[in-house]
Amino acid sequence: MEPACVVRVDKAVSKPAQWWLGMCLLVLFVGSLSEAGEVWLTPESAAGVVWGGTERPAAFKRTSRSMHLVDDGFAGRGPADKPDDIEVVEKNSGGERRFLRYVDGALVDAWVLRPGPIDDSHYLANGREQFRGALVGPAEPGWVAVGDAISWELDGRTVLHWRDRLTDTEVLASRAVPTTRYSARRPERLAPGGESSAKAGLSGDLKKLVKPFSGMLSKCFDTAVKPIRAEVSLRYDRLGRLARVRVDTDSVTYDVERCVAGALVRTGAAPSLEGSFSVYRHQ
Repeated sequence: MEPACVVRVDKAVSKPAQWWLGMCLLVLFVGSLSEAGEVWLTPESAAGVVWGGTERPAAFKRTSRSMHLVDDGFAGRGPADKPDDIEVVEKNSGGERRFLRYVDGALVDAWVLRPGPIDDSHYLANGREQFRGALVGPAEPGWVAVGDAISWELDGRTVLHWRDRLTDTEVLASRAVPTTRYSARRPERLAPGGESSAKAGLSGDLKKLVKPFSGMLSKCFDTAVKPIRAEVSLRYDRLGRLARVRVDTDSVTYDVERCVAGALVRTGAAPSLEGSFSVYRHQ
């Protein structure tokens, strides 16, 4: 489909035509940025508010801490240090969800969650790469997603772009540098950790697949009240990479999904495999 704004140039171009051509290119450029979800979140601002500004959107709601939004960790000395996280309530053509974080009334961080591609060319071209690898992120209720991320440092901020392995969902996160009151707790790349000295029992359809990682899986439950039984459900993407993790336990276990994802992130499976297994520890 041909764009509505078209200027054809044969030879010499008059100044009015040059002006019109420039305006057309600007409209097309802004339109392309809007499709990529980059107008709302820029290197200098979010929602039109510069970093450190105190303005807030006209309509917003508090965000749920159960979202597992990529790169949203924070570190503080007490409850008073908890940042003020909000989700902007507004309709947008891209179907984005947009989040802002304020500390002491000032804008410090922002995230865009988009069901489609996000243009990260500016950060690729200008940022200093910090790391790349698999990270957990938002998914369907009850699940944690595994996606692939790349992080940069640019103009005293960190920017992270995350892509879900199972859907078209992407996240762009722009974070402030740490201060005396607020410190960003950046995500750690998923990787197998150490093994527990206690043995865990395994059963279920995926027992054979996960058995080589039983020691690392057992360690995920070291701090839980024993005995404990957990039902772990997994989904793999079309390339056979781990893409979803769900852990249902009969005892509260801190950050268990992230731990299980790290223990199993290097498992290879049949394309689009889905299944589950049980973990049992009596001590």
